[in-house]
Amino acid sequence: MSVVAPTAPEPPANSVDPEVMAIYGRSANRYDRVNAVASFGTSTWYRRRTVLSLELAPDATLVDVGCGTGMLALAAQRYLPESPSIVAVDPCPEMRALATAAGVRDVRDGTFASIPVEDASRDAVVSGYAIRYATDLDAAFREVHRVLRPGGRMVVLEMIAPRPGWRRSLIARGIRDVGAPVLGLFCGSGAVRDLMRHFWDSVSSFDSPDVVTDRLRACGFDEVEYRHVGGLLGEFRATRPASEA
Repeated sequence: MSVVAPTAPEPPANSVDPEVMAIYGRSANRYDRVNAVASFGTSTWYRRRTVLSLELAPDATLVDVGCGTGMLALAAQRYLPESPSIVAVDPCPEMRALATAAGVRDVRDGTFASIPVEDASRDAVVSGYAIRYATDLDAAFREVHRVLRPGGRMVVLEMIAPRPGWRRSLIARGIRDVGAPVLGLFCGSGAVRDLMRHFWDSVSSFDSPDVVTDRLRACGFDEVEYRHVGGLLGEFRATRPASEA
């Protein structure tokens, strides 16, 4: 009698690849330094800009999905001083530990597949460089729609690779062949080198802005737009309709 080996269960939609988790876990304690260098010191500016651009009341509630070390959530705590709830969500335990140590008051395990807050409970959802890890954009945006109050707003920051061509090839070589080893040496970490190489691989495989905005509309959002901020940085904006059929 033959024995059939059990089949491994399918991973849930938007689950994070264990190899990706390992890369971020190994580089977590150097992530902010890498971000500051790679953004030429503008990271504080765009976090402030992201929160203020939402034009929220001082007591607005917010969730930051894919919070990393918590810098965007900290900006929200600063600029929404009367908020009763600002939640930072990340699947990486090393990142969550750093976010807590940095002063984020409410840090939870989660991803775009499962945001651990109640239905229609947030005035805003923000995210920095995490939506590209959602393997099912529709499921991710339905989850954002679920947690937003009617009229609530979303801003998702993401790095967008140029269309195929000489510029894309030049950037790829600059990041993988120059930036990755140089930042690895600067930070004294092979994990940083691996992070930078993974960064380009993940960015270059992400959907085009047109695809992302189409999926947002299909998931019931209004006021959908994509804005190019500068360099590779772009942002997706959308609003849950104040009244829904």
